[in-house]
Amino acid sequence: MSSAENRSEVIDEAANMSENERKRRFSHTPQKPPAKKALLKGNSDSADFHFDLIENQETDVDDDSELRTAVMNALEDGDVLSDLTNRIMLSVKSALKKEVNDAVAKKTADLRETVRVQANEIIDLKKRIEKIEIRAEEQEQYTRRNCLRFSNIPFKLPDGSTPQSPWDLDTDKIVLDICNNKLGVPIQEDDISRSHVVGTPDKGKCQIIARFVTYRKRQKVFAAKSNLRNDPKKRYIVEDLTKYRFGIVKRLGQLRKDRKIAQYWTFDGRIFMRTEEHGPKILLKSMEDIEKRLRS
Repeated sequence: MSSAENRSEVIDEAANMSENERKRRFSHTPQKPPAKKALLKGNSDSADFHFDLIENQETDVDDDSELRTAVMNALEDGDVLSDLTNRIMLSVKSALKKEVNDAVAKKTADLRETVRVQANEIIDLKKRIEKIEIRAEEQEQYTRRNCLRFSNIPFKLPDGSTPQSPWDLDTDKIVLDICNNKLGVPIQEDDISRSHVVGTPDKGKCQIIARFVTYRKRQKVFAAKSNLRNDPKKRYIVEDLTKYRFGIVKRLGQLRKDRKIAQYWTFDGRIFMRTEEHGPKILLKSMEDIEKRLRS
């Protein structure tokens, strides 16, 4: 092909190009930097890829710059800054609240488990203490088994005068007189281990406790106590009970007075009652036993 023909084709091609394309191909504007130029050489897919990557990086840089500028401008706005601060605080508060709630829930669960275990231990300890107290009370009552109490005894000396002190009263002689002359149970001074006034004399009356040498002799005296039923001085004999058992007897006395039970009595430290005159005898070991029987 001749050079004239070549020039003709170039002219035709240029005529068909758009204005921008002609400027790009035929203008004498400075070329792009060597680094980009090197990437644009050839028509391979690799060159096209690198060109796109460079353009994207330039776009990202521009976008970051614009975003930074927008954020800075927004922070200068009081309303935007206040709203952002509130959002951050709400987010932090929500996170902290959940964390605190979880921690409190775990601690509460641990404490509840500790309380449950300790509550069971307390219940077990109370049961053990109750058993120990029952055994101790029974042992105390056993130590009193040789003792009897003589009540409503006149606090007078043989000459009719009032003693200066309870120790001035000859209690052994009084017990011997009641047993031999009122009960019909022959005993001697040697049968009494010890006797003395208990409590404070009241209205010219006192109570004497006597410990007998043998349980057998004590039992003979107690078995004959009904012989004092019509005593003009209204003297009577009772067993020497522990404070707890005496409280039960006192309660029974009030119930008998109120006609809620028919009878009550003690034997060898044990307490019995009948709710009806000819009903079965009921052994009582506690105040609760009384209430249970009255409800049944």
